[in-house]
Amino acid sequence: MKELDKIDEKKDFMYSMKLRTAIIGFILFLLLSSPISYKVIQTIFNNFYDNQYIIINEKNNPTFFSKLIMAFIIAIILFIF
Repeated sequence: MKELDKIDEKKDFMYSMKLRTAIIGFILFLLLSSPISYKVIQTIFNNFYDNQYIIINEKNNPTFFSKLIMAFIIAIILFIF
């Protein structure tokens, strides 16, 4: 009986951790996928590179490289929490 209780507690713990991670990921995605955050990254990268279209292209859309950077930032933050 005690072993079954321990297994149920582990399952509940894992689901609560997954739910917490999903909620944090959702909030971070909403915050970091805004155009303002891409412009912040663009100003940081413009200090190191001369190409002004490395993060945001001519049509003011984020490039694939900028989406990878955002995904990496979200993954690091999720790993920390």
